[in-house]
Amino acid sequence: MKDKWKAALSGVAGVYVIVDRETGKLYIGSATSEMGIWGRWREYSATGHGGNRELRKLLEAKGDDYAEHFQYGILEIADTHATAEYVLQRESRWKALLMTRTHGYNAN
Repeated sequence: MKDKWKAALSGVAGVYVIVDRETGKLYIGSATSEMGIWGRWREYSATGHGGNRELRKLLEAKGDDYAEHFQYGILEIADTHATAEYVLQRESRWKALLMTRTHGYNAN
């Protein structure tokens, strides 16, 4: 029962945010694979950076334990029929709105 949220997040694509609670900087990402948002977040859990270049640099500078400062949230869940292209467009819109390319951890 307690893992129902994992199953729910495994079944949806969408746009998420990672907040650095120490600095307030944001990272906006998206999940479009068959494992959904949960699958993407598992990658962050395993590595601390999920393969993101800026988060990787941050953890190299501050140490892997710094990932404990990250807080995860969902900005938008995509319709089950949404294409990966649509989800990526929504991700880009959130990056522009929250200015994460200039003031956050998004390099692209």
